Amino acid sequence: MARPTLIAPARTPRPTGEGEPLPAGPRPPVHELVAEFARADPARIAVSSGANSITYGDLDDWAADIDAMLTEAGVDRGGRVGVLVEPSLGMVAAALGAMRCGAAYVPVDVSHPDARVTDILLDAQVDAVLVSDASRPRLTGLDAPLVLVDATPAARERRAGPPGGAARSREPDSPGVLVAADEAAYLIYTSGSTGEPKGVVVEHGQLAASTLARRTVYPGRPVFLLVSPLAFDSSVAGLWGTLTAGGHLVVATPDEVRDPERLVELIEHHRVTQLLCVPSLYSVLLDAARSLGGRRLSSLETVVVAGEPLPPELVDRHFSLRTSPTELVNEYGPTEATVWASYQRFTAPGPVSIGRAIPGARLYLLDDRMRPVPPGAEGELFIGGAGVSRGYHGRPDATARAFLDDPFAATPGARMYRTGDRARWNADGTLAFLGRRDHQVKVRGHRVELPVIERQLADLPGVREAVVVLDAAGTSLTGFVLAASDSPPDPDSLREQLAVRLPAVMVPARIVCLDVFPRTVNGKADRAALQARADERPATATTVPAVRGDLAAQVAAAWAEVLKASHVPLDVNFFDLGGHSLAMFQLREALETHTGKRPPVIALFKHTTVAAQVAMLRDGGGSTEGADGIGSERRAAARRARALRARRQDPAQEAAT
Repeated sequence: MARPTLIAPARTPRPTGEGEPLPAGPRPPVHELVAEFARADPARIAVSSGANSITYGDLDDWAADIDAMLTEAGVDRGGRVGVLVEPSLGMVAAALGAMRCGAAYVPVDVSHPDARVTDILLDAQVDAVLVSDASRPRLTGLDAPLVLVDATPAARERRAGPPGGAARSREPDSPGVLVAADEAAYLIYTSGSTGEPKGVVVEHGQLAASTLARRTVYPGRPVFLLVSPLAFDSSVAGLWGTLTAGGHLVVATPDEVRDPERLVELIEHHRVTQLLCVPSLYSVLLDAARSLGGRRLSSLETVVVAGEPLPPELVDRHFSLRTSPTELVNEYGPTEATVWASYQRFTAPGPVSIGRAIPGARLYLLDDRMRPVPPGAEGELFIGGAGVSRGYHGRPDATARAFLDDPFAATPGARMYRTGDRARWNADGTLAFLGRRDHQVKVRGHRVELPVIERQLADLPGVREAVVVLDAAGTSLTGFVLAASDSPPDPDSLREQLAVRLPAVMVPARIVCLDVFPRTVNGKADRAALQARADERPATATTVPAVRGDLAAQVAAAWAEVLKASHVPLDVNFFDLGGHSLAMFQLREALETHTGKRPPVIALFKHTTVAAQVAMLRDGGGSTEGADGIGSERRAAARRARALRARRQDPAQEAAT
């Protein structure tokens, strides 16, 4: 496929936006750097998750065992290894072991539907899949060897020994197969514009450069809290940025990620110094920390937010609610540029931008003729430099469209990535993010192509046309459909059919059947008009059978408030009604308001209908005491006292406590 012609006249000034040069010297692959720490300081704690911790020495031994098992399974240098392991010590060992084998790891989110998991592993043409006891049954139909991560000798010894105990004596070992900079390190899948998942191939040289840039911007040995699953590209920042610095990686379990108070407790317990998450989750963490009281987040030195636009009010909250000198950093970057390309560091409240280029990166704003735009003008953002990835696995046409020759680079053969994002240079040399050129959106930090969902919706029985829009809060989707006949399809049935095809984040929270779509003068569906309709809030009155009692009515009212619904059935799953993980946090607050009881978030994830939550609350599940290791009578009393004090005090005084 012919590449677009790029115009770079000799008199055109060199585009602004070049980051500092990366530190000189060799850039070893990340797994070799981890092996060096294992040899130099084997007793240092490398990873903690749940009740377990593992040293660098034991982690390296575990990875070596996985390497040996993959080799026995027929995986060679240059192969690809799927990783279907829940967040845990084993997840980290799996990624490290695949790299030691000379293969690229292909992470798959365990929360995705089985069909999506299989599609990704088939597209990647994996040679084997690393699994846990819990995930192994998911892959019965896949024609590839399954390697059980927890079956290795190192894993057995880890389970037999005390958490965080001294590393056993060991001889210096090889870091595994020696790899070149242009060999694949991992494939991470994003939403593809064709409706199929699209794998981004990141090579060892690009990962080494991106990770070196991270250690340059964030020096030292962090204690890093990882809240992202391995299939989410921000995991790359936490995983390799921490372990190549000799730091301590704290992997939050799925249950902990679902409960912001438990995350706050993790930060306090491990004295976490660095955190990376989407802004919406950080907002919830600030709420949880304030609810728990005390200086729970005082150990944090740096909070990094990425994956969603940073609301200016969150910057203000960060500094108004924090008494310790914690910096806030807003990062920007697509998977195709190896996680990040720019950052803005806040040490005090200020205007929000996506900042300047990271070390080793180049940022260009170009017009439709591929010429640099002047400061203050809007342009499309292109990224060049050491982090630009190889392209899309098995999709040469898509790679040719998005990865172009870089006419502004001093190095022949350099490439740049076309992001599709609109931006503008600010007067201070930072970038203002203005949105997308297409219909791609970010939903709770996940990149989602709206046309993908629309095609899937339109293919369902009874649907003639479909449009999907993002709500104003950026946390959920609304689908609008036209019926293919006089009988409109059932919205709940449409959502159920989508749920077996797409990840939960791509399933619209609600689907609305219309007689006609509002149209633009060109005859296209008017997305702006549908967006306004999606943001309309129906009345929250609920219909609950009187025989169920007052508690059922109170719980249903809480659900209606959070889901913005006029009617809440007693026996329908919260997530099937359009709820999501962040909305579950809001539900607990609403339940406390309506019922006077504050159940643990994890209990809400286990009881996901109104009827189940009513039974749970009646059985004494409305207290956090003893449910997750956090709650106690003293803490509950303190929370009630703070709430009472807040009602009596001036809001500004309460915010300062």
